[in-house]
Amino acid sequence: MKSESPIYRPMLWRALQTAWEHKELWPFAVLAGLAGTGVVVNDLLQQAEIALTPGIDVVNIIGGDFATFIRSYAGLVLSSGTAHIITATLGICAVILGGSFIVTLCQQLLLVAMHRSVHRKKRLTGRDLLRALHHHHFLRILGVDLLFHVAIFIVLGGGGALIRELPTNIPAGGATAILLAAATLFVAFVLNVIAMLTLIAVGEEHVSILDGIREGCARFMRHPLVACEVALLVFAANLVLTIAFFFGLTVLALPTGFLFAEALAQGSLGIMIGIALIGTFAAMVFTVCMAGFMTTFTYAVWTLLAEYLDRAPFASRFHHHTRRALSR
Repeated sequence: MKSESPIYRPMLWRALQTAWEHKELWPFAVLAGLAGTGVVVNDLLQQAEIALTPGIDVVNIIGGDFATFIRSYAGLVLSSGTAHIITATLGICAVILGGSFIVTLCQQLLLVAMHRSVHRKKRLTGRDLLRALHHHHFLRILGVDLLFHVAIFIVLGGGGALIRELPTNIPAGGATAILLAAATLFVAFVLNVIAMLTLIAVGEEHVSILDGIREGCARFMRHPLVACEVALLVFAANLVLTIAFFFGLTVLALPTGFLFAEALAQGSLGIMIGIALIGTFAAMVFTVCMAGFMTTFTYAVWTLLAEYLDRAPFASRFHHHTRRALSR
């Protein structure tokens, strides 16, 4: 019979403690977060906004003003001759490859650190972490990231293309579009969850990509409701942390703005510049700390979940409350 003992509260609390204790990982976690894995619901909403919204400018959503700059720069490069085009292409490829290398390396570092923290419960030294980094593990993590990002893009992009072709001005077409969108989002949601479980298997257990996918699918299929509920809880927790982040930025901005206004009233340019630099630096440090803490917390939750999924069976909260309601 399945155990009814609660696991979510102690798991989330332990993940928060782990993220707080390992502050040395926060700078690496900020870069690992750029891979876009872990906060499943948030990642899915961003991907769905791009793929499922009709007539949307994908480039502007992703890049905004930076995308406009890139367009202008690309126009100048294309009109500058073959040599400039080749140089710019090589430079862009180098930046993409270098960025991918750094992000994936930070992912591997975070996965290894969380795995060891969960098992050994002791503080890790830099030498311990660097010793665990291997090029073939790095390539496997990069392969998992690319594979699942492409798969999710195909699912959402294909679903979005089909939805845009449906005649939504009639009831049957509108209902079909809603059902298709729901099915597409559900499949992408499951792929996101399996992707994180696969990354844990590849990064921590040092298995191949195919074996990691099998392990990720097996862990998900053991307790699919539990995995989905944890994904929703991680999203909710990160939403609360995001609200706390904006509140903290507001708290930092108030004295900075007050001091800047005082310096402006006195006409002291040097003090104004100093206050602006100090305020900007404080905001940057706070942003890095919060982003690093949130990403470390997310990876810690998924690492702990993988450990729970390998243990004795237990019931999801949805199953528990449904059975209680039916038994009354």
